[in-house]
Amino acid sequence: MTSRERNFMPWVLPALFAAAAARPLSQALVNRRRRLRGPRTISELTHPIIGGIPQAVQIRGQDVTNPILLWLHGGPGFPMMPFAHAVQSAWEHHYTIVHWDQRNSGKTLARNGVGAGSLDRHVEDGLELSQQLRQRFPGVPIILVGHSWGTAIAVEMLRRAPDHFAAYLAIGQVSDFIAAERYGYERVSQEAQQLGARRIVKRLQRISAYPFGNTLTPDAVSQVRSAYIQLRFMHHRTRFVMARLLWLAFQSPDYSWRELATLLNRRAGEASMSMALQELPTIYERARGAQIDCPVIMVAGARDLFTPTPVARQFFDTLEAPDKEFVEMENLAHVGPFEDAAFFDTLLIERLKPSLRDEEPTQPCL
Repeated sequence: MTSRERNFMPWVLPALFAAAAARPLSQALVNRRRRLRGPRTISELTHPIIGGIPQAVQIRGQDVTNPILLWLHGGPGFPMMPFAHAVQSAWEHHYTIVHWDQRNSGKTLARNGVGAGSLDRHVEDGLELSQQLRQRFPGVPIILVGHSWGTAIAVEMLRRAPDHFAAYLAIGQVSDFIAAERYGYERVSQEAQQLGARRIVKRLQRISAYPFGNTLTPDAVSQVRSAYIQLRFMHHRTRFVMARLLWLAFQSPDYSWRELATLLNRRAGEASMSMALQELPTIYERARGAQIDCPVIMVAGARDLFTPTPVARQFFDTLEAPDKEFVEMENLAHVGPFEDAAFFDTLLIERLKPSLRDEEPTQPCL
C-alpha cells in the first residue's frame, strides 16, 4: 500500500457512513418535491412479466387520462429511472410517464442478474410492454421517447407496430454507427489538439485507424468515449457528468443500495458493450427509409459526438413520416434534459402534446 493510499483509507468508512446517514433525508426531500395529489394520479413501481422475466416499470402522472410517454433509455444498460426525478416533475402534469429498466439494466438487472440480450429481444420486450399499457389505458395515446440506444429500439417498434404509437421523440438518434464513430473520432481528436490536451491526443493516436479494421474493440470504444466525456461532448457544461448523474441516483427514492450498485456492474457493462458492438453497425441498413405513421421530432445536440448531428440528420432525411421535424441545439451534447431542462419542458408541453391526434380515452384499469 502506498503512502497516498494509507492517507486515503481513514476517510473511506466515515464517508460511507455519512452517505448512508444522509441518503434517507435526500430521498424524503425528493419524495416531497414530486408528490402527486388528486383523484386520478398514479405512482407505482412494479415488476410485470415481460419477455418471460420480471422487468421494472415505473408509472407516474397527475392524470391517468393524459397521453403516455414511454421512455426507452440509452446505454445499452443505462436506465433513466434513477435520474428522472430531477427533470420530469413538470411533465407529470401533462403526461403519464413510463420508465422501463431494460434487460441487464438497473432494477431489472438486480432482479434477474446478467443475461443474454439482442436488439430484437429488446424490441419484442418494448412491444410487449406497450401492449400491456394499451390494455390497461384504453384509448390513451402512447408517445415513444428514445434516447441514444433507446432510439434504435424505438424505430424498430415503430416499424413493427405502426398503429400503436401517436408520436416519436428521438433524443440523440442512433444511425450509421461506423460513420458516426469515424466522425466522432476525428472531431474529438481535433478538439484535443486545439486545447493542448496532450494525454488525450496521445491515447487517440494509438488507435488512429478507428473505427476500421480491428480497432473497433470494447477498449478502443471506451477510450474514445472517455475523450468525449473529458472534452464535454456528453454534457456541454461539465466533464463530471457521470458524477452528477450518480448523485441524482443516490437521491432517488426508487432505488435501493443494491440496485444502485447495478449502475457500476462491470459484468453487465461488458455484456451491454458486446451487444452494442454486435448490433449497432446493423441499424442503419435495417432502419433507413423506414415508414413511420406518426409525427417525428428528432432533437440533436451540436456538441453530441455519441450520436453526431450530421450523421443523425442523414438518417432523418431517409424517414417517411406524416410530419417530421429535426431540431438542432447549439448548446446541447448527449444527455438532453439534464443539460437544458427548460427546452425539453417547452418541447414536450407546448410543441409535442398539441400535435397529437384527439382520442377519447376510456376508463383505465387501475
